[in-house]
Amino acid sequence: MASYDIIDGVRVPGLTLTQNQVLYGTHQGSITVSGCTLVISGKLKGSLSVENGGEVLIEGTQQGSTNVSRGSRVEISGTCQGSTNICAGSEVIVQHSGRLQGSMNNNGKLIIRGAFGGSYTGQGDTLVEGEGYIKQPRIENGVHYYDW
Repeated sequence: MASYDIIDGVRVPGLTLTQNQVLYGTHQGSITVSGCTLVISGKLKGSLSVENGGEVLIEGTQQGSTNVSRGSRVEISGTCQGSTNICAGSEVIVQHSGRLQGSMNNNGKLIIRGAFGGSYTGQGDTLVEGEGYIKQPRIENGVHYYDW
């Protein structure tokens, strides 16, 4: 069954990419990147799924959940906001200028050269390199807040 997004009250099919593309401006809705490369230079407001050896370079902003399937890769030099799932055999690299914000389920490889802030689960590898860091939350009444 095909997935759909609800945008302004209208049911819209998600976008599946199978050829290299660059996203400029703003795209609302989910994107699946399958076996190709997507460069996000603008803003994606929706979920992102990377599969079949696909690669995504986030130079702008991604706002929504991100799922990285086996053999796929995401590199962040901009900002990625939302939950992230890294499957075994895949990787996410947060470059020096990059920020990854949100809950993380890592069963693959996460390399932090920039900043990561959020809850963390999983059995994957996490490497903090150079000036990279894991942001600590401010806790009020048992609630974790990440001030960026």
